[in-house]
Amino acid sequence: MKKIWTIVLFFLSLVVLAGCQDNTEPTAELLSFKVEVIEIDEFVLLSEDVAFAEGETKRVIDLIEEAIGIDYTVYPFGYFINGVGDLYPKEYGVTFNYSFAIYVDDVAITTGVENINLRDGMVITFQEVTLLDETDRMVDVLIQTFIENHLSTYVSLSGLEPHVVAALRHLNARNYFAPQLGSLIPKPTNFPVDTISNAFKSALLAKSFVSNTDDIKDALLLMEAQNYYESISLLNALTMVQADGASRTAVVEDLIAGTPEFMDADYAGMLLTALAPYVTVEGVDLQVEAMITYIKENLSEDGITSWGSANSASTAAVIFGLIAHAIDPRGEDYQTGGVDLIEALIAYEVDGAYKWTLDSETTDMVFSTPQVFSALVAYKVYRDVYLKPAFYFYYLG
Repeated sequence: MKKIWTIVLFFLSLVVLAGCQDNTEPTAELLSFKVEVIEIDEFVLLSEDVAFAEGETKRVIDLIEEAIGIDYTVYPFGYFINGVGDLYPKEYGVTFNYSFAIYVDDVAITTGVENINLRDGMVITFQEVTLLDETDRMVDVLIQTFIENHLSTYVSLSGLEPHVVAALRHLNARNYFAPQLGSLIPKPTNFPVDTISNAFKSALLAKSFVSNTDDIKDALLLMEAQNYYESISLLNALTMVQADGASRTAVVEDLIAGTPEFMDADYAGMLLTALAPYVTVEGVDLQVEAMITYIKENLSEDGITSWGSANSASTAAVIFGLIAHAIDPRGEDYQTGGVDLIEALIAYEVDGAYKWTLDSETTDMVFSTPQVFSALVAYKVYRDVYLKPAFYFYYLG
């Protein structure tokens, strides 16, 4: 019996010793730092603590990658952060207009995220920033505001506004963040060609939805314009459906032979757009120069003046025409009192829609709003391409 108790006591002593050993063994203290992702409008998209043990030897970027995920590209100058977790700057992969600036405890880093020293309690912030100035940034905001608030008014089963449809097509084709046309409405099958105006609209819709335009082309080739405005629509339509060169050149020659008896800035802008693909035709350069001169004579701080009053629709028409010739509507030649045409145009905005004149009490949803939205999209596409080449809105592939 004594022997048994001796054995029991022996094993109990081992348990006690083991317990004492566990209680005295030091444990590594867990420390942490915070990672934040904040969008350009200061909305916090992510805020998460990343834990690490005291004495940790891993780099900060590796700890973030393990805990949250981080997408980066290694360049000779260092690491460029593309995204954090599943969050990326606006237009990532499309433009470099937006990116992340990196701050540690509200101080911008100067050596790259891969060189941040690991420290308990620090806050690493990935702040979305932009290279755009306030006006160009507002162009992007207003395009999205229109899409969110008004797109369904112009692209639905109950009706299609051709210029809005074409603007959306341009955004889709360049992978900008915008709903796909096919997700909004089935491809239309009815394309009226009873008038030049309707045939032009049908050509614009058909090209936007990548539909066959042979029937529209055949109808257009039989049409004859009755005035200068119809000639512009006819030329744009013939250009879109790629009618034979002789038919198009004939209309071009009519348009450079004279101008309407009563000119307005809308006509000048529309003519610039229509003639843009034909600048090598003899005489086009002189007519383009005349239209540009006319436009400059009708500049104001409120945009383009037409029939005695500056308005958004005329300003939009001129912007279409200028960028079709690679002329920047924000350039010095198109500023009045330091206000350029894009700045002037966005002043008409109300909740993503647009008034016709600044003193209008309501927005013009029928004409001005779709026209301005389309012009802003056209300007954005022009602006976002390196060296800003000419952009002809009616070229849809």
